[in-house]
Amino acid sequence: MKVQICIFLFALILSLGCKKSTNLDVLLDGNYTGVLVITNSIRSVPVTRPISILLQDGKFSITPSADINLKPSGGKGNYTFRNGIGYFTDEVVWTADFDWNMILNGEYDIRSSGIDLTLRKRFNTKIALSPATSYATIDYEYILKRSN
Repeated sequence: MKVQICIFLFALILSLGCKKSTNLDVLLDGNYTGVLVITNSIRSVPVTRPISILLQDGKFSITPSADINLKPSGGKGNYTFRNGIGYFTDEVVWTADFDWNMILNGEYDIRSSGIDLTLRKRFNTKIALSPATSYATIDYEYILKRSN
């Protein structure tokens, strides 16, 4: 009897101590609103831009900003999602007078709880960086909340 009680208590403690994942294995369709946060390792304050994205059946569209001076304004294309990585392909023709990393295009690490969605741009390093040299880093992260 003591052995059964010990096994029960051990199983109970083990199940209570396990952290359950809040991430989903799917990217839910819907309207998402939030901000694009651009963090530069040289600047102490990140740049934020308001953004609204519709994800529907493997397609995305970004609502153009009300401020016509903000570039990029809008965007649309296709996306796929596999193993926590989103692959976005923008179909809009853009001018060359702004940072193209602000376009939702390329690979993104995805964290989603069903309501909250975070897309963090992935960069492939193509050159060997010397550890003796200091390099500035810039990160692009969409922090969004599902509105429907």
